[in-house]
Amino acid sequence: MAIQSFQLDPNAQSYTDDEIVGKVNAASASITRSGCLAGATLSACDADDLSESASKKWAAESGAQVNPTGAEIITAINGAATAITREGALDQDSLKLVKTNPTTGEFYVKNIQRDATGKLDVEYDDTAA
Repeated sequence: MAIQSFQLDPNAQSYTDDEIVGKVNAASASITRSGCLAGATLSACDADDLSESASKKWAAESGAQVNPTGAEIITAINGAATAITREGALDQDSLKLVKTNPTTGEFYVKNIQRDATGKLDVEYDDTAA
């Protein structure tokens, strides 16, 4: 998977619901019907059909502890043979952070979320780096 990027123009004119429906209805059937997409077959409860490697571990290793305490996790991290970053220790959903690296004239992104109306809401520092 490659990292993708996109830009949102805060001054862009949004489409009305009717304009969106019109564009969808005018599009070819191959991009408007969900039946044109085939789902991938995956195991429901385990990942035995996914290949493992030194950098990808899908199954619990023998001796893995179930529901360790915070202190036990810290002890394990501090005793690890190699350094562990926050990004490496937790999955992206657990981190709840946005990693940004703006250069001069760009802005730090503070929060990205989908609001209650379904629109993408981006909050950023209004002071350039």
